[in-house]
Amino acid sequence: MEPAATLERTGPATVHVDRCIEAYVGRCRRRIPAFVESHFSLRQTWELQRPTLWLDLVLAPLNAAWALPYVALQKTAEGLEKVGYLAPARWMKQLPSNIKTGYQVRIERLICRELLEWDRDSSPVPLPQGFLQELETLPGSAPPLEALRREATSGKRTRPLSDLLRQFSTGRAMVSDVAGTLLTLGMSWLTLGNTSMSLQGIAYGVAKQQAHDRAASRFFLGKRLGSRFYNAFPPDVPQSRVHLILVLLFVGLAAAAMACTIFSDPIRKMLGFHRNRLEILLDDVEKELIVLAHKASIPLS
Repeated sequence: MEPAATLERTGPATVHVDRCIEAYVGRCRRRIPAFVESHFSLRQTWELQRPTLWLDLVLAPLNAAWALPYVALQKTAEGLEKVGYLAPARWMKQLPSNIKTGYQVRIERLICRELLEWDRDSSPVPLPQGFLQELETLPGSAPPLEALRREATSGKRTRPLSDLLRQFSTGRAMVSDVAGTLLTLGMSWLTLGNTSMSLQGIAYGVAKQQAHDRAASRFFLGKRLGSRFYNAFPPDVPQSRVHLILVLLFVGLAAAAMACTIFSDPIRKMLGFHRNRLEILLDDVEKELIVLAHKASIPLS
């Protein structure tokens, strides 16, 4: 029997699926203030960050280096989409905005479990258990539940809930990633007088300046004449020195990017940004559930 024909015979349950969505999302919304209060202070952010600190320190400079190029590509793709070139926008959806850190993974899990009533690891269906339990309270709920499960696992959905969660997580991480990128540009400008994005270039420039100053200070006619001489005839730059400076820059940038993450969350909490972003996330979840119900041929009142 066709799914639509089956659902026409399910009685009052199908008429009230929209009320189940509203009740589930409303329950999640009421948790937002307590969730934000419980997880985004300075101490709580540090406690979440600490278990994966060393891994995230390695990933932070990589994400920082990729942040601005990704934003530029995304804006270009959006512009091309407006004039009719759709392929770049589709490609951008497949391009990761960053390498997900351990901190991001932990925040996503907390949002799933404590806010969305969703244990993704134990769920055979990509839908929150809290929402499915809400549907189970309806009389004659079996057909709507089966239709939703079938649609959710069909692979035809355009925006799975996991994608909405990843989009939310990416938006949070972008703040610290862009801050790390700007820090790289600032270091380059201060040390070299230009805005090179390459840590290798910055390290070489610093090592070159150090070799110049060291050679000039030992020049037999004095440092001033030595500086002019070595401007014309630059001394050799030891590669070992370049590598050492590169390691120090990498560590410094990683620590700075990590500090941006740890301190930005309490600031965003104070300004209400976390609450607003979670409200938007739940708006998107609600829309996706309604669209899913329509695709499953469940009539909504």
